[in-house]
Amino acid sequence: MEKIRIPYYYKSLNFNKFVKEYPPPAEYAETVYLWKRDKIDKMQAERFKKVVEFAWGHPFYKRKWTEAGLTPNDIKGIEDIVKLPIVSTLDLKTEIQASPPFGASGNAKAIVKEKPLKLNSTGGTTGMPRPIFFSPIEWEMNALQFARAFFTQGARPGDMMQIPITPSIANLGWAAYYACHHWLGVIPVTTGTGNVTPSRRQIEIARDWGSNMWVSFPEYLGHLAKVAKEELNFDVRDLKTKFMLSFLGPDLSGRLRRQIEEIWGTDVYDGYGTTDISLAAFECKEKSGRHFQEDLLYLEVVDPDTNEPVDMKKGEKGDLVVTCFYRHYPPIIRYSLKDLVRIIDHGKRCSCGSYLLRMDYFLGRSDDMVKIRGLNVYPMACLDAVTRDSRSTGEWICVVDRIGEGLSAREEMTVKIEYKNENIEKEDFKRKMEESLKADLGIRVTIEPVPPGSLSELTGYGGEKKVKRLKDNRPKER
Repeated sequence: MEKIRIPYYYKSLNFNKFVKEYPPPAEYAETVYLWKRDKIDKMQAERFKKVVEFAWGHPFYKRKWTEAGLTPNDIKGIEDIVKLPIVSTLDLKTEIQASPPFGASGNAKAIVKEKPLKLNSTGGTTGMPRPIFFSPIEWEMNALQFARAFFTQGARPGDMMQIPITPSIANLGWAAYYACHHWLGVIPVTTGTGNVTPSRRQIEIARDWGSNMWVSFPEYLGHLAKVAKEELNFDVRDLKTKFMLSFLGPDLSGRLRRQIEEIWGTDVYDGYGTTDISLAAFECKEKSGRHFQEDLLYLEVVDPDTNEPVDMKKGEKGDLVVTCFYRHYPPIIRYSLKDLVRIIDHGKRCSCGSYLLRMDYFLGRSDDMVKIRGLNVYPMACLDAVTRDSRSTGEWICVVDRIGEGLSAREEMTVKIEYKNENIEKEDFKRKMEESLKADLGIRVTIEPVPPGSLSELTGYGGEKKVKRLKDNRPKER
């Protein structure tokens, strides 16, 4: 009988070595989190050499770097990183087209004979989801990053975290669950989204079982509070929530955070991450920027148009480019996330004691930017004005159309904004929003007030994916 070798998970990762290299939450809080810049820089330089050496044996990077005229001898240290070409999701999608279905991630059937794999994907908000492999080290790291954040923000053994995010081919639900279960001694309450566990039942579970922490998107947290009040006559502040981790986006004025904190009566901490790199940065209790987990990645900020580095020390805005020290399927080296960020207080100590680099609010995606009448417009810049007006539900979407043909053609943006009830003076609402958005966007747009709940099909609010804020109806250029 043929002997079958199974790549058992428990044998696939040396956990003693893993936690020595990448400290778990409590140890991380006393070591890497408090290291001074010289020690952080030295560690990054050492890990950069190892990941580049590995990547020279990876077909995708070997081809990209060779085409750029590079040899292994050209990259002697982390100071040479600028010699390497920047890659983006477009490169990875092109690779998938050339070698379907997994492209640069490799041959799943061959890899899984040596180690177990988990297959997840990007959100697919701009097309077909891109598959991403997680071997045991990437899978555990996916959770460890969230666990470090939760611990820093106050999670302790015996707490109970409610997770209204469904574990699916997307990352977030899995990461939050395993962070609690594997790395914190926190009880995860995996209710999933409102499609899995109705919102009313979510509140009943939290109330009856004692959930005292949450991780979710701000839109849904606001919706849960509304359901609790209207359907259960229950004030969510009575839950005595310890804290919440959310994803506030470009909440530059802090208004969205304050709204959620007031409704729930607790602290809301912001996080930043993607499927490729999990929770790369998170807020401490000072709420003075999102600390990057720099033992896991090296970051650069580049001009979106030229890919040339901007001055991070001066806090100049640009696309975030990351090099991941632990990822192998595929490696992530000089990968542009197309997320607009800026570094604040570069190299300075946070009041919490950490010297880790901090980013300001996530400023939007450069590839979501649309050019209207010669001006760059970022749909997420609508957030402040929309949430500031108490007559709005806080939901909106920007719709771009090309009106007319030939030389007389013009481009127009309509911002559809939900109002809370029919009793508002819609013309005044429209006028005030047009004034506010002209100031924030830099162009005049048309406002279309729409009934509450009417945008969910367009935005995807309440579903499994990220909420969309742009619908571009213009013909694609050929």
